[in-house]
Amino acid sequence: MLEVFGYLASVVTVSSLMMSNIWRLRWLNLVGALALMAYSWALGAWPLVAVNGVIAVVDVVHLWMLARRQDAFSLAPVCAHDEAFLKPFLETHRADVEKFFPGFELAKVAGARCVFILRNLMPVGLFVYAPEGDGVARIHLDYVTPAYRDLKNARFFFNRAWPEFLQEGFRELVVRDATPVHAAYCRRMGFGASLGDPSVLVRTVLVGK
Repeated sequence: MLEVFGYLASVVTVSSLMMSNIWRLRWLNLVGALALMAYSWALGAWPLVAVNGVIAVVDVVHLWMLARRQDAFSLAPVCAHDEAFLKPFLETHRADVEKFFPGFELAKVAGARCVFILRNLMPVGLFVYAPEGDGVARIHLDYVTPAYRDLKNARFFFNRAWPEFLQEGFRELVVRDATPVHAAYCRRMGFGASLGDPSVLVRTVLVGK
């Protein structure tokens, strides 16, 4: 049983190194280091206890620094026909976009409005929406690159975007045909199932939000 625990701890540690999201990498690596430290302690392998203890301390320090870091966010609207940056961005992340938004093609979105989310001047997310009439805007794409999926981008976007949505006459945001992962994310961001169609997720645009 102890040997199985050691193998599992090793799997957790190795898995953490495969993650592109630095926050998740550090958390999972911390869990793996603590587990391996306990395993080494049980075996009396004191050098390994010391090594994994140091790794755990390093992970804790990095997590503390990440939690305290103040990132600078901004929004950068871009033309839907832009080929200098928008097109290369979508092509670069096409495979990852397809996982969360299968079948998405910007060219098929009529009246698309595109907004980049910048984090420390780095484009980490792309938001694409379009009017559906009657004050409704449909979200076609709400994509964030793997290394920055910590919800900070989304919270910033929705807080900053409310005035723009209201100015454009939108009172309601809808998401259709969401994948299970994206649907769960939308619910965390305040969306709820439509009364008329539970498969449609809706969020009201409120003044002052």
